[in-house]
Amino acid sequence: MGWVALIEWFIDAHAHASTLGLGYEEVVRRFKSSGGRLVVLVQLNPASYGLDESLDGVMRSLEVHVRLCDRVRREYGGTLCFSGLHPATVDKLVRSARDTERVYRELEENYMKKLESLLVSGLLDGLGEFGRPHYPSPPESWAVNELLLVKSLTIAKDTGTKIHIHSENAGLVTYRSIRLLVDGVGLSHENVLMHHVPPSQVGIYIKDGFYVSVVGKSQVVRGLSSECTNVLIESDYLDDPRRPGAVVYPWDIRREVLSAVSEGWLSSVCAERVLQVNPMVFYRISV
Repeated sequence: MGWVALIEWFIDAHAHASTLGLGYEEVVRRFKSSGGRLVVLVQLNPASYGLDESLDGVMRSLEVHVRLCDRVRREYGGTLCFSGLHPATVDKLVRSARDTERVYRELEENYMKKLESLLVSGLLDGLGEFGRPHYPSPPESWAVNELLLVKSLTIAKDTGTKIHIHSENAGLVTYRSIRLLVDGVGLSHENVLMHHVPPSQVGIYIKDGFYVSVVGKSQVVRGLSSECTNVLIESDYLDDPRRPGAVVYPWDIRREVLSAVSEGWLSSVCAERVLQVNPMVFYRISV
């Protein structure tokens, strides 16, 4: 327990804030007051900002996220701002549209170009989350999501930035298909974070130089055992008033990880790596 107490600060590799929940300022304030040193805030779907699930809502949600994330970054520090099109958002747009091609063109020509501009200007620090639905969806939804994923990977390569990928967890099948896309655009594996990966599938990615993020709950983290290379801890906090605490509060992940250490499921060395060392390396920061 004495060694555990030495891990006084930690990093949350992937979290969210909403205008309908606690809000950006309160989420970051609570995180920082609990010993959090850096939190990566990732854009949510339009509904999380009280906006319509439409093409216009997608563009407006990007503007809201960038503005509020930049505000808390300036006020509190220790915040990175990532934006992207969650596969579920794209799925809803495709399902509700009569013209799938129009949806794809609007997103590629407007949203994706805006993202690239924000990265170049420094208002965004990275991309995410892009990927594929982890639930049954129409084939055209899958196709549009994958096209946008390829575009986002290309932008990540061209701008030298990091990207969070959200996808199905089909083990080797998912790994090989994602690797084909990443290698196809020439993006380095070290710039890719596979988000919300089950501990049982971590080894598939990290042996090939990819990074992964694992939910910071004690019962999940204990599944890592000694597998901590290229592993980051995330809260994936949704800031949704309908589901308080989902997935886990950012200010609780240190306690959850150290609980796994105290119970003998995780080594203290692994705890230090996943909470501090690995995220600093991935995000190229010193804190």
